[in-house]
Amino acid sequence: MNSIEANIRGAAYLVKKQFRKTRFKIGLAIVSVVTILALLSPIMAPFPEEGLGYVPENAVARARLPPNPVNIFGTDTRGRDLFSRVLFGAGSALIEILSVVLTSLSIGIIIGVSAAYFKGIVEHVLNYLIELFVSIPAIIIALALRLAIGPGLYVVILGLITTWWSWYARIAYIYARSIVEMDYVVLARLSGLSSLKIIYRHVLRNTIPPVLVQAVTDMGSVLLEATSINFIGLGVPLNSPEWGVIMLEGLPVITIAPWITMFPGIFLLITALGFSLIGDSLREELDPKMRRRWRLWF
Repeated sequence: MNSIEANIRGAAYLVKKQFRKTRFKIGLAIVSVVTILALLSPIMAPFPEEGLGYVPENAVARARLPPNPVNIFGTDTRGRDLFSRVLFGAGSALIEILSVVLTSLSIGIIIGVSAAYFKGIVEHVLNYLIELFVSIPAIIIALALRLAIGPGLYVVILGLITTWWSWYARIAYIYARSIVEMDYVVLARLSGLSSLKIIYRHVLRNTIPPVLVQAVTDMGSVLLEATSINFIGLGVPLNSPEWGVIMLEGLPVITIAPWITMFPGIFLLITALGFSLIGDSLREELDPKMRRRWRLWF
């Protein structure tokens, strides 16, 4: 109970300390707004059916309308309300981010800690797998999944998880390897404590925080890579409310209807910036050198 209370107090102190930083508050505000818009998109969207991909009957007359009081972001090439499409795209973005990061983080920590703790052939095999999947581009995996099982959001998520877990496994392995060589871990082994208890009590508790901070920092990168996969047509179907797909549809008419690519691009940039600000603020606690760098900006 004492260790649990200490962890809770430590997390509360860290959160309280982060709220003193301007960039953390800005990043948290951005992510909170995007999350609220995603959750309330069925209510806030003026044309929810069009936001989900429904093409209206008067699509020809409504196609490529500039921003106006009815369609505040204008309409796309098929006459659908762009504001509704962008709102529903926020939900797809959050699903992609959370699914990829949480799953990859869980797999990476388990494999990285196992490779560091269990020596010999286990360490060599797991390290080989880590290096193998680090070298494989996510786009290649997404292309293979698209050809094998067809388009869908799961293609993007599985494609990113297949390669992204290896980065967290490598980070977890580096931190865990230094921890397992410390005296208190060696003493715990000699005292007869089981491997599972040693890993849980000593290794995981000291490995998870830095890897978790890195995962928060990577959320913006996950969003950009997922959007890139959808932008080149390897992910979700072309009528899906996803920011990359919307920008892809507006690319051929970018000179005459720039708002089709501009508004989802702005949401993409701001959302990625929000996650990056939060992650950099948290990572500063682990790397004091970053404090001097951030003073130049805030």
